[in-house]
Amino acid sequence: MNDEARDLAYRIPWRTSGVRMGAHRSHLTGSGGLTRDIVPLAAFPDPRRIAVRASLSDPFERLLVRRAEQPSAIDLAVLVDVSASMAFEGRCDKIGLAADLAEALAICTQRTGDTFSLYPFDREVRQDLLLRKTLSRGAHAEAIERLRNFTPERPGTDGIGEAGAAIAGSKKLVFLISDFLWPEEAAREAAEALAFHDVVPIELRDSLELDGLPDWGLLNLRDLESGRHRLVAMRPKLKARWREQRKSQRERVALALETSSRETFTISDNIDWMRLTSFLLHGAA
Repeated sequence: MNDEARDLAYRIPWRTSGVRMGAHRSHLTGSGGLTRDIVPLAAFPDPRRIAVRASLSDPFERLLVRRAEQPSAIDLAVLVDVSASMAFEGRCDKIGLAADLAEALAICTQRTGDTFSLYPFDREVRQDLLLRKTLSRGAHAEAIERLRNFTPERPGTDGIGEAGAAIAGSKKLVFLISDFLWPEEAAREAAEALAFHDVVPIELRDSLELDGLPDWGLLNLRDLESGRHRLVAMRPKLKARWREQRKSQRERVALALETSSRETFTISDNIDWMRLTSFLLHGAA
């Protein structure tokens, strides 16, 4: 991963209830952070924070203090689709891109004090690649390296439900990374499994999957998910129909996911880190 990825950042539009000190707005009060409100000294006995002007103007002649918001940490989870379709390599390496994203996010958590976890899945959560939430930089690096060196082989994405159950509990920031070559029903199940969390779907798209097909020719194609081969006589009308079907499938999956998540962010062939950071901070690419 290049150094530019280290500039990736994210924020959450909700307040956390985490008790660990961190960098995010929370429901808790403490000794630091932004001013939350002004209350009587009896309600928050900290004379170091007396609000002189507010106290002098209080009609009940109370001694008032500023109460600060306590910045807190969150749990960040990265769920990576490692089903067979992610093995396709044309103009990019999807697993390599997923590992780059996970590495950049792990670096961010180290900077903000958030925990990091990694849940690769195909038809089940991959225990050989799994990393439960931790603050350990060494554990982050080892798990990401295992992911980077992994070659997807097994079809299916049913493991998303198992991953959702594994991260149940307090609200988390969840990155769902996949090529989303899923049936619409699988997308609905994923949305349901992760509905409680703040989910950021990230689509990895290899432009060669369709753009690299010739207009004319006899092609021996293999479905990575099923392993089946099919002999196809390609022609412009068929290519156009496949493109339209792929576009329609992508839109249906994105719509199903976005019923309970943020807008899907699409990465085509390579990662534009500045655009991704803008999306994560401001909700716009």
